Amino acid sequence: MYDLAIEQILFMDIETVPLYKGLEEIPTLLREYWESRYEKKRPESLSSEEYFVEKAGIHALYSRVACISLGYFSTRNDKTEWRQYTFADLDEARLLQSFADRWNSFKSYAADLRRFLPEARADYGVCGHNIASFDLPFLGRRFLCTGVSLPDFWRLSQWQQPWSLKSPTVIDTMNLWSFTSREQTYIPLEILAHALGINFRKTLSHLDIRNAFYEWERTNDESFFEPVKEYCAKDVRTVAEIYIHMQVPAEKKEPYLRALQGYESK
Repeated sequence: MYDLAIEQILFMDIETVPLYKGLEEIPTLLREYWESRYEKKRPESLSSEEYFVEKAGIHALYSRVACISLGYFSTRNDKTEWRQYTFADLDEARLLQSFADRWNSFKSYAADLRRFLPEARADYGVCGHNIASFDLPFLGRRFLCTGVSLPDFWRLSQWQQPWSLKSPTVIDTMNLWSFTSREQTYIPLEILAHALGINFRKTLSHLDIRNAFYEWERTNDESFFEPVKEYCAKDVRTVAEIYIHMQVPAEKKEPYLRALQGYESK
């Protein structure tokens, strides 16, 4: 088990959307790079346009952060609660700054927990699914592309692997599943949840998220994007539940699982 109180771990997930609605909107230099770097991987079953729409969201040069959800457990006076924040904004720089501010706020909060929890350490942690390979590097690249100042973690992780840093401790549920196997063991969040007996199903596709964002952008009506925000938030709660199943001793799980269930029943 990580040498952290679970209350010192920030659980997170992001959702991304293409910066461009189609190939014809991509600036010439970036389009040429896409064609030389990625188009060769396109399966024959997809047109070039379909392939771009499907794959652009994983590349920080061609997509942006549209939604970020964060959650953590709070235990005071023997009462455990789940707290969650979900950010979405048409202005990506503003979204990333709001996220960075909340990240830094949690860092201070986690350090302060040492006054209340004897098992708390000076460190704090961040946990997500495939976070080391996708979420964290993607966020760093978008910080750079939008001109938002890099928080300390991303500045340091330009020089070191994220999981080698000690503050925060990077906890990737996909890596926990691999048991340090040298083979890269990819497993979708939905499948890992099912394997652990957690009731969770993906409800939106990348295309659904893209279309909801563009409709919000077109109408300036955020209600079109509300399903995506809840989808992202649900992913974070599922990651937290997976972490509990994988890392928390059986006799200590109950208050945390109850906190998640109570949050969802509100």
